Amino acid sequence: MKFYICREKSEPKPFKVAIIGAGPAGLTAAGYLACRGYEVHVYEKMPEGGGMVAFAIPEVRIPIKTVREGVKDLERLGVNFHFRTKVVYDSPRELGDEWAEHFVSLERLLGEFDAILIATGAWKPRKLKVPGVELSGVYDALTLLHHIKMARVGYYSWERIPDLKGKHVVIIGAGYTAVDVAIESRLLGAEKVTMVYRRSLENSYAKAEIRKLISEGLEFIEYATPVRILGKEKAQGVEFARTKIVEGSVVTTDERFIIDADVVAYAIGQLPTSPIREVVCANEKILKEAGIFFAGDVVAPRNIGTAMREGKARAREIEEWLLSRAPRKVFPVPVTARLIGSVLNGKC
Repeated sequence: MKFYICREKSEPKPFKVAIIGAGPAGLTAAGYLACRGYEVHVYEKMPEGGGMVAFAIPEVRIPIKTVREGVKDLERLGVNFHFRTKVVYDSPRELGDEWAEHFVSLERLLGEFDAILIATGAWKPRKLKVPGVELSGVYDALTLLHHIKMARVGYYSWERIPDLKGKHVVIIGAGYTAVDVAIESRLLGAEKVTMVYRRSLENSYAKAEIRKLISEGLEFIEYATPVRILGKEKAQGVEFARTKIVEGSVVTTDERFIIDADVVAYAIGQLPTSPIREVVCANEKILKEAGIFFAGDVVAPRNIGTAMREGKARAREIEEWLLSRAPRKVFPVPVTARLIGSVLNGKC
């Protein structure tokens, strides 16, 4: 997998850039900047690079071998990787943190580097808020996919993975994550896979992939949303409410139906996981003046191609900023830290 193709490396430039996160956006930015002659350091909490591409997307879609080859290309280009290292500011605990052995403060990076790109992705699953979600056999799709992929590439024991053989798996949601759960469920021997979506199939951006799965036996139910998960200690089914679309919005009706289920996986979105917890409401102009940039899923959900294009675009933006602003940094590090703090403390 090629994250960036460098046809001719430029002469070294006197600037250092830190990239936090080794997913598609961060790796593409690293390749561009290293090719342009900048000293690039990538900090990643996982044991190797690739982000969700390496540690969540099914192996049958993107083999980790191809991701590793892409990371090796970047190492040969001169990118410095710091794996099992998490950059923290006010970061909450999130998926994958158990792999971090070293912790580096954002303030330290602000002092050591001329610019920082935050490309930490969206490792926090959006929680399904219905009764029964805490029952055994109910999983958020991201964690389920992550654990399956970690087992497939040898980091986890298969004992940590739920047994899906002969089971009926009900998937809530109809995006690419839901598609990946359907793929893995079938590979792990599920007898039946049902996907339920609150809108129509035409409204899903993964409709082409879902149509293929339907042709292979997936049951797809549209215009329905979960009301509660049924069971005493373990999930045994899901009660759904029929929905309708009114002026573009999903409206729940009084019509109800139940689907039996052995395993329930909800794929209703992910939330950004930045070392600055409230980056979604931070003053981007203030942060850019301090040399802090953002790319990829940490800004908003992206597919792989879009994340890579955005990584390259942000890298170009960083280069422009370095050549025009960095020699006279607008805010010294202590002031930057205070400005970030002021954004987080009540101005959101």
